[in-house]
Amino acid sequence: MKIKSYCLGHGGEAAPAVSPEQAALYKSLGATSVESYVTWQSAEGKGRDMWDWEAWDRVAETLAAAGLKWVPFLIAGPAYATPAWYRDTEGLPCRCAEHGIDSRIESLWSPNIMGYAERFMKAFAERYDKNGLIESVLLGIQGDYGEAIYSVSGGGWTYEIPGEYHNHLGFWCGEEPARKDFCRYALQKYKSAEAVNGAWKTSFADGDAITYPFDGEESKRAMLQRLGEDPYLRRRWLDFIEWYKNSMTDYAGRWLEAARRIFPERDVFLCTGGISLPEMGSDFSAQCRAAAKHGCGVRITNEGSDYASNFAVTRQVAAAGRYYGAYFGFEPASRENETGVAARIYNAAASGADQLHDYTYNLASESMQKAQKQSIGFLRRHVPVVPAAAFYPAASLALSPSDWYKKAARLRGFCDFDILDETLIADGALGSYKILIAFDEPWIEEETARSITEWTEKGGRLLWIGNGFPRTVEGKRTEFKKQESVEGFGALAKPLEKALSGAGECWHGVSENGVYISRIGPDRFLIFNPTSTDKAVFLYKNWLMQTVCARAGAITDHTM
Repeated sequence: MKIKSYCLGHGGEAAPAVSPEQAALYKSLGATSVESYVTWQSAEGKGRDMWDWEAWDRVAETLAAAGLKWVPFLIAGPAYATPAWYRDTEGLPCRCAEHGIDSRIESLWSPNIMGYAERFMKAFAERYDKNGLIESVLLGIQGDYGEAIYSVSGGGWTYEIPGEYHNHLGFWCGEEPARKDFCRYALQKYKSAEAVNGAWKTSFADGDAITYPFDGEESKRAMLQRLGEDPYLRRRWLDFIEWYKNSMTDYAGRWLEAARRIFPERDVFLCTGGISLPEMGSDFSAQCRAAAKHGCGVRITNEGSDYASNFAVTRQVAAAGRYYGAYFGFEPASRENETGVAARIYNAAASGADQLHDYTYNLASESMQKAQKQSIGFLRRHVPVVPAAAFYPAASLALSPSDWYKKAARLRGFCDFDILDETLIADGALGSYKILIAFDEPWIEEETARSITEWTEKGGRLLWIGNGFPRTVEGKRTEFKKQESVEGFGALAKPLEKALSGAGECWHGVSENGVYISRIGPDRFLIFNPTSTDKAVFLYKNWLMQTVCARAGAITDHTM
């Protein structure tokens, strides 16, 4: 099945001119569309109701003449994308909870921003959503660049229009409307201030007195050091993080609902990025669920050149997108090398993605264009057959950070798998898998542990990599009776191959040899060998083995 979109884009905040020669090149590289950063600032920066579409008119005309579609990245909220006249009169900036200093990024608790964002999208649609020009719409709602995450770093070109502003990885909820919303959340969850005090071991006089679990940078540092010894503080911290993530997901949902009304015939993608750090505020599973609710999708913007690393940071979106019914796509966060071009095409194809985006600077050289042309034929949409999942322990990682993503990247060398967090497990996704692989982490939510136990009792196979089981957030011991413990990666191959062989009539041999194998049909495999040497891989059907040559630096498609 043909992938919906292979999209190339310039990036940056300016309205980029696309020449006819550039458009012809992009089309020759297999692009179906070109993306532009269409900011609210670029269209209404001169003053309220002083719309200026001249630069975008030229882009639209060039693309139409070249037979290319357009993917407008509609951005309002990041500092460089919000007009100064709005920031100076009606805006509400984010304020960091660590230092109490305002950013120039618009707060998602602003009472005005959503109305203006919808107004901007509507004005754009009225001008350009005609004659089939628009392929899809990408939504840039917050953060440094437009992703559905809070501010992380910024800098560089993001300062050119608004000037330099306070920016760092932290919690951007110091503004008063955010604090009031947290009080509302706590009372809604626990029903009364007395119940809040019981859950957190606090002494708030009433609901209005409820506060965050820290009140500054030093306070946060001290709090994090006490999480291991204080179960009440652990629950308070996780409640805070849940509220912080839910706030971003709810805000994303408002954008998605508005965009679906304004662009009823177009694919609409929510732009998200980073990894699931608490400070970033991204619950990828919940974002995919919100997108599916409105018939939309999610694009995650965090790939590089290493396939295993790309897989580890994108597969949660892919798994959640397929489970909830949201289409999804991938975008790089950095420059690529020649191997990275094939790695990204393979990741999209093997994950079932609907869209792949790349920046034109990654394909500027002849060697990069050659690498792209060699692999672009594999960029097709498949429905992957994935019997195994790995558990992403979001609660444990919020309490005790670890190198989970590095472990997941290494695990991909053994087999393909989806990534399930607490959100997906709570919604029943674990029932779709026969194997669950978990790394040794110190904490787990009691409800999640119960769901995993019930799944094993129904026949699910749990492979536990490590020497011990986690405690619940409240400190209770857990024990998974129906599981197989594996000391480490060195002992994983045999039990994993046994589990895979029992999960279906068609499977592949397990060896950590640098080659990646994905099953994309009942008896069809997609294989990627990023090494410089041809490798042999072993595929099995009904216990009959076939040996397949995985060509060096290439993707191979093989049917048993």
